Amino acid sequence: MSSPSGPPPGAPGPAEERARTRRVALLVGSVIVVLTLLATIVPHLLRPPVPAGAGVPGGPSVEAVPLPEESFYPPEEYPELVLPPVPDGCPKPLVELGVHVQADWFPVVVANGQDYQMQETYRPLTPGPAVVTIRCDIIDISGGGQAVVPKPWPDGTSSGLPVDTVVTEVAGASPACFLMARQDITWLLRAVDERGRTPAACVGVPDP
Repeated sequence: MSSPSGPPPGAPGPAEERARTRRVALLVGSVIVVLTLLATIVPHLLRPPVPAGAGVPGGPSVEAVPLPEESFYPPEEYPELVLPPVPDGCPKPLVELGVHVQADWFPVVVANGQDYQMQETYRPLTPGPAVVTIRCDIIDISGGGQAVVPKPWPDGTSSGLPVDTVVTEVAGASPACFLMARQDITWLLRAVDERGRTPAACVGVPDP
């Protein structure tokens, strides 16, 4: 007659086996953590002391390297900015001592109290009544873009047309949306808001 199968007397059961495995895993994990902490702390303990105040603004430097006497920006590379006289009634450039900029102006015309974006066109536009004559050339006022010219700009100001250019209406088009100017080429001037977008009243209005 055979005896029932099972673990021999005194042998640990499945629950005890799982508990022992868990204890071994925890022990191994603890050893790894301790070794990691030692590997992190020991190098700091063996490192030589750093002078007090090192790395703090005004404190001593660990490795002081003398700066060269010669500046990276010799004064002769930045002469005093000389700009042409500003015509009466035109916006003045913002000039700060020692501050030099290079401004790239977006070509616009100010008329009717708003900005008009300049666009070259080959359409046979017919000029209407004169609206304004350019008297403030931002390119000249800024010395070719060497200074910022803050807004607002008055009517008759342009960053794309020279002084004495006549800006007119476009025959058959609303002057609130379109104007024009002629030089060697014809410019269609589109009304834009302060963010360069088409004003709500001109959205969907076809080009002349």
